[in-house]
Amino acid sequence: MRLSLAYLGALCMIPSVFADADFSQVRLNQDVDMSRRAGLPAEKYFFESTFSMHYDGRFAAHALNYTEQTKALRDLVRSYLMTFQSLGIETWLMHGTLLGWWWNKQILPWDSDLDVQVTESSMFYLAAYYNMTYHRYRRIGGGRHYLLEVNPNYVVRDQSDMYNLIDARWIDTVSGLFIDITAVRYNLTHPQGEGMLGSKDGHEYRDTYLYPLRETKFEGVKAKIPYKFRDFLVGEYGGKALSNTEYNYHIFDEEKMQWVRKNPDEEGEPWVERKQQGS
Repeated sequence: MRLSLAYLGALCMIPSVFADADFSQVRLNQDVDMSRRAGLPAEKYFFESTFSMHYDGRFAAHALNYTEQTKALRDLVRSYLMTFQSLGIETWLMHGTLLGWWWNKQILPWDSDLDVQVTESSMFYLAAYYNMTYHRYRRIGGGRHYLLEVNPNYVVRDQSDMYNLIDARWIDTVSGLFIDITAVRYNLTHPQGEGMLGSKDGHEYRDTYLYPLRETKFEGVKAKIPYKFRDFLVGEYGGKALSNTEYNYHIFDEEKMQWVRKNPDEEGEPWVERKQQGS
């Protein structure tokens, strides 16, 4: 398997391909594959890790602690948004990532499951020209490397393939964290008539709720969100999710406009493991 290596600058992305690398060279941190495959069908393409459903076991052997995970997730989403803007591919925030935008235009600190969407035509374009491309994101104090991987089952348009609902991922090859990318497709036979969009993970909505996309910022980077973002959030999470200032061991500080932990002394704990056990 060959991978294209593209370098991303600190303030702008450079989409040109500079070098090639074998897949073995992308796995910088470990030789052991920690993917959870036991009991799952071979036709499933993306295998999450044995220690968390939100980490790719090919690139990590354990979950990061709270502080490290937050930092890695911010770099993850910033690099994704900057890359897709550079490539001219329209993408928008969805699900819990959109909810984080609602509160303070940042990632929800307890949420390691980041979600974005693209159009079906964009997914075909990514598969044709950017599948398995390897990117370097530079920032002050260091940088990280990311892999854009498209699930070959993206061509299946409905939910019949329940093991391949995610069409692509943007993966941090150092931490194993990733962004789920799903394609939205027009359903020409939908009982509600024309203009209905849907993704393989079961979400569907009318195109007038999505378009025109609104321009905004997320984690300090240019981003886009659905036109009727409030309707999306209330429909998925309920109205309380937009007003409840206490959730999952966190309190929203309205003066700082930040979610803060109830027990800040626990920042060194492996947050994903604690969340799975205690919530």
